[in-house]
Amino acid sequence: MVLAELPAVGRTERTAERVVCPVCGNVARFCKLSKCPYYRGVYEAISRSLSSGSLFGPSPPAVLFGEWGYPKVYGGACLSFLEGVNAGLLESPSRWLTLSIDDLLSLRLALFFGRLRFPVVSARRPGKVLEAIQESALSSLPVDVEMKIVGSVKARPGFGVRASPHGPSARVEDLRVVGNVSAPRRVEQLVSDVDVSASEAVAELHARGVDEYYLARVFSAGLLGRRAERRLVPTEWSITAIDDMLGRMLLRRVRDLRVIDEYRVFEASALFNSVFVVLVPSVWMFELLEGWLRFLDESPYADYEFYWGRSSYAESTGGAYYAVRLSVLRYLASRGVQAGAIVFFEVDRGWIPLGVWRFRELTRVALESGGRRFDSLDEALSYVGSRLRIPLSKYLSRSRLVPFIRSQSRLA
Repeated sequence: MVLAELPAVGRTERTAERVVCPVCGNVARFCKLSKCPYYRGVYEAISRSLSSGSLFGPSPPAVLFGEWGYPKVYGGACLSFLEGVNAGLLESPSRWLTLSIDDLLSLRLALFFGRLRFPVVSARRPGKVLEAIQESALSSLPVDVEMKIVGSVKARPGFGVRASPHGPSARVEDLRVVGNVSAPRRVEQLVSDVDVSASEAVAELHARGVDEYYLARVFSAGLLGRRAERRLVPTEWSITAIDDMLGRMLLRRVRDLRVIDEYRVFEASALFNSVFVVLVPSVWMFELLEGWLRFLDESPYADYEFYWGRSSYAESTGGAYYAVRLSVLRYLASRGVQAGAIVFFEVDRGWIPLGVWRFRELTRVALESGGRRFDSLDEALSYVGSRLRIPLSKYLSRSRLVPFIRSQSRLA
């Protein structure tokens, strides 16, 4: 997959859309804010602010572009109604694993989304409002945003399979950034350079330490690439495209590194999710096995690749595949080693869709834990099986890499 392609929704992502909220019993993406306990105190603040027809508040910054109606999409910026909260926390997935789902929902559902509809090619010649949205996307620090609302407020939260949720939304006729925007100088230079491709810009900024969350935001806002090729990219597509691009860059490095000489297992759990990463002494290969306790008859879902990577979209696990793969490759590259990786990701019944970031961050935390060492693949898998709640045999029945690795061991 390349940046120009439009990521499809994986089978496991369709499963996530059916998740029911344990609080009110409604399907998450159809719930009503007026009945939601996460809106206590926030709903009143929203009502007071809307009485004037305009809104003012800090943005993390956060911008969103939908996919409905493509190549004309709804897009805009988000501002927060929460007082006394560091706005930067609202858009910092690397800090969310320590929060409870209640706290995380309270933070994210207090974000108001002011939206307009844009042709995706308007990124090449943005008008005043889109220019303000792009300006906020560029900021590396929270910014103040002012919106003028038109029409009624859509009092339904926005839940997506890859993007983090937001609260109510409404159409705006005007949107502006108040104050100065703080953006990395090199980012500003690349945005102004009309002859640098998006892939070249992403590669350079990542090498300079710019993280994938910022890259996905500015790419979605149509700020990277040659001027004639720029376009607005739906946020969920942008997240997976950046994960895939960075993963491919790292894979080119990892394939030249020495192979590890033992089996290792890393694990972590948070927010009703658990991950187990099994590294094996082989050249690069990767598989994600994703099991849902709520949907035992359908899962686990599985996608895999061998040494040269994938040439088609991971249709079973979708965006999760690229998020997990990025964290694994980043770990290997930082240690100067190469390995095969089989990742078991288990989703418990209490999960509510909060975005694909959890795959990326939980895998990162697991790999930083130190892990356990084993003498054989069977020993490593036996340990993982003792920690999983879904029987290991169900996962292995979907696996393509485990039988392959075992067959290679017999040949050796």
